[in-house]
This record gives sequence, C-alpha cells and structure tokens, in this order.
Amino acid sequence: MKTKALFLIPALIITSCSSQLASSPASNSLSAKSDGASLNRKLTKKASMTMKSRSLKSSADKSIALVKTSHGHLHSSSMSENRYEATIKVHPTYLEPLLTQLESAGKVTHKHISSDDVTAQHRDLSAELKNKTALRARLRSLLAKATEVSDILKIEKELARLQTEIDQLSQRLNSLNSKVNLSTLTLTIKRDRIPGPLGLVTKSGGWVFDKLNYLN
Repeated sequence: MKTKALFLIPALIITSCSSQLASSPASNSLSAKSDGASLNRKLTKKASMTMKSRSLKSSADKSIALVKTSHGHLHSSSMSENRYEATIKVHPTYLEPLLTQLESAGKVTHKHISSDDVTAQHRDLSAELKNKTALRARLRSLLAKATEVSDILKIEKELARLQTEIDQLSQRLNSLNSKVNLSTLTLTIKRDRIPGPLGLVTKSGGWVFDKLNYLN
C-alpha cells in the first residue's frame, strides 16, 4: 500500500496539470470562436469624473443622493475644505446613466470610462480551481485508504499545499467576479472659488497703485 500510495500522488498531480493544459486558451480557441465572441463575456468597467462646484457640500450631498437612486453605494469618501472625493460601486448597467446624472451636480472638467475583457482570465482561473478541487477530492480518498504513517504524512502535506493554492485561486476568482459584477467610479469635486469683494478691491487697488508709479 505504501509504494502504491506514494506513486499515485505524483501521478494525480501530473493528471491535474494535463487537465489544466487541455483547458488553456490555445486548446479552446476553436470552441470559443464557434460559441460566439459576444456570449458569456466577462467585462470589468471603471470610470472617473472630476468637476468643480461653488457649493462643495451641496454638490457632494447631491451626488450621494444620485448614487443611491442608481442602486449604487459609497465604498469610501472624504471631504476637505476644497475637495470631495468618493469611490462608488455600481452595477455596470447603471454606470453610464449615473455619470450623466452626476453632471448636474457641478461643472464637469474630466470624464473617462474604460472597459477590460477578462473572459480568458476568468475561464483559466475557473478551470484551474476546478482541477485542483478534483485533485483534492482524489487525495482525500487516497488518504482514507492509507495505512502507513509515511503515506499518511506525505498525502496530508500535499493536501495542505493544495488547499493553500485552492484558497488563493478562490480569492482571485472572487475578486475578479466582484469587479465584473460591480463597476468602480471615482468621483472628485473641487471647490470653484470666485474672488470676493475684498479680492476685487485689492486687485483694483494694486492696478491703480502701479499706474500712479508709472505716471510719477
């Protein structure tokens, strides 16, 4: 049983790696084309908008209200005397309509939208996770049948290593799914200051003073 168990572990790993290669983009390129490029695409969308406002607090409050009506939520936000910044999460469907609505909160100085196709990355992560999960099940079955202490220790060590890889893949896949399901909008509102009466007087006084010096 000892020799058989020790032989099966690398054999199972090789089989898993072979399955991953079979699921690679190169081997699946023909099937992907036949399925249609527009089907089951995984896209991540993000946007940024910068605007000016003479009433920073009012514009910030209005933007928050618009985010709520667009089924979005504030991921983070900060307010200073001259600047309001917010990171907004919203469903991709509502991203562009929200940007249009936010234009009413101030004077837009910058707006940008980008989209990335992560279909291949998502497919590869899903396939690798599936293969490693199947390998874990086979190793667990092998562990249940092992009787030699050395076999048990070797299988448990391999299972621990494999579980770490599975956890890491799961985190990466969950993160990617989160980016696909929720778009990120970075909003910046800057205070648009206008000179007050004192500023105008100062500027005017300076101009008069310069003229007097010139005449003298």
